[in-house]
Amino acid sequence: MVWLSYYQFPVELGKPKENLKRVWEIRDRLPKGGLFLLPEMFCCGFDYQNMENLASRAEEFLTFLAELSSHTKGVVVGTLPIKREDGIYNTAAVFDKGKLLAQRGKIKLFPLYKEPKHFKAAPSSENRVIETSVGKIGVVICYEVRFNEITNQLRREGVVILLVPAMWGIERRDHFKVLTRARAVETQSFLVAANAWGQSGKTFFGGASAIYSPWGEVLSVSYDGTSLGSAKVDLSQVEKVRKKLPVEF
Repeated sequence: MVWLSYYQFPVELGKPKENLKRVWEIRDRLPKGGLFLLPEMFCCGFDYQNMENLASRAEEFLTFLAELSSHTKGVVVGTLPIKREDGIYNTAAVFDKGKLLAQRGKIKLFPLYKEPKHFKAAPSSENRVIETSVGKIGVVICYEVRFNEITNQLRREGVVILLVPAMWGIERRDHFKVLTRARAVETQSFLVAANAWGQSGKTFFGGASAIYSPWGEVLSVSYDGTSLGSAKVDLSQVEKVRKKLPVEF
């Protein structure tokens, strides 16, 4: 059995100190040895005016995630801006018991939020399964959940838990609810979705963070407001569902 958790909160635009403080304050409420997912760009939101400066602070944000992972003795996943030689990438960082396991750049950039103007798109090769102490995970960053070729590739590689960090607008909240649950059913995996809630800059984000079983059961859901959601799951259910209903990928 393993604990899966998410934290849904208002990500304040361009206020890393406040965002990190908000997350750090709930550290002792997190189950030990589990998995914890934060919303997309949890540290700063889409603060494009200051993105170069924020990317220069990546080590600070990575250290924060490492300390949180070490404190919980588990897996922590958060997305942040990281600068590479050719530009800035919206990047998911995976920590396990304080150690960095992987970084995964966002492959599909969201045109409506002008991401292609401010971020570089990561190559599709970065879409891969990551071995962790809680099992095989795959990260699908926000807009990417619309593209089932991404989740299907992870399923072919044996993913057990899909993670969807997001900053998903409130006017498309029903899409987020349908797509996240559908990807859990489609890939016969557990799925944890962590969306921002409330206003960040001029945009309102829609919550609906949740945990779904491989059978599509709702194990935890937070439609509105700040919320820490958790569910204790039996990962052997994944194999049972896949044997009961074989699906070719």
